[in-house]
Amino acid sequence: MAVSFDDKFNACIQNFTNISKPDYTKSELNYYADFVELTALFSNQDGITLGDIQDRFFGEKDYENAGKRDEDEIFLQDIFQITSERVLIYENDYPFSYTESEILTLKPDLNTNNKLYLSLLISSKLNIFNEFRADLTTDFETISYSVLKQFLPTNSKVKEFGKNTEYEGNAINKIKQLADDLDLTVDDYELSQVGERNNQERGLDIIGWLPFNDKCGNKIILLCQCACGKQYESKQHDTRRFENYLKFYKTKPQHTMFIPYSLINVRAKKFYHSDYIEKEYLIFERKRILEYHKDDTFENLESYKIVNKCIEFMKSGV
Repeated sequence: MAVSFDDKFNACIQNFTNISKPDYTKSELNYYADFVELTALFSNQDGITLGDIQDRFFGEKDYENAGKRDEDEIFLQDIFQITSERVLIYENDYPFSYTESEILTLKPDLNTNNKLYLSLLISSKLNIFNEFRADLTTDFETISYSVLKQFLPTNSKVKEFGKNTEYEGNAINKIKQLADDLDLTVDDYELSQVGERNNQERGLDIIGWLPFNDKCGNKIILLCQCACGKQYESKQHDTRRFENYLKFYKTKPQHTMFIPYSLINVRAKKFYHSDYIEKEYLIFERKRILEYHKDDTFENLESYKIVNKCIEFMKSGV
């Protein structure tokens, strides 16, 4: 028996309610900031304060010494510092207001990019929105495809290699068709290691390249992976397998990852968790995705419906 949309949503709300404090490490402040934003999304229209999060995270905690209390307060202040920085870095794309009285609240009137921000926020919390996992991951790939098309020059080619690919047959045939498109040859031995019954070679979701009319394989090529899970760094090797399958000519492909997390550290002008990210990788995180989202792709997706349901839930005051 199929589970209804409302039943799935109610299960997600229960998943969220069951988490008083997420189990991130204290260094993962940007992930905590996401959880605080999610709390604001699911709160009533009055918004949330640092005190609200303190109650949720620590409850009636009985401190044995003032030093530990101060440590927890500084920890919470650091989280809210990130939300206040997001107001500045995301500008009109940020769906929340952070008032002078330090209340984080959802804006009353949201534009499409505000809702896309919320969709990316939700997609980064698949443990909570597990019932919509298939929709969110598929939609994220579609959004990433659209963003890459906007990012690259108008004469570039962008194709999906994942669930919505136009390439046909098993994984071996799909890789051979891709090689033809890229004017490259394949390594027959390496390709023979892919199982004949394997219909989808995992790890490559989107390909983008800048073509030349000369059909020479020396060109700029982006091999893209889309990852919603928190352990996205473990997937960074996936696209590198295609350097075994395809004989790239005189230049290496640009390995690229799309993730729904907010990674820009505005103070350092680098990524949060920079040590997780391999060298020679191009990252499209939440800020960059919003920067290049310029069409109506998102509004036609199931994730748009999920976001609207979240907003409806917040306004209902349940």
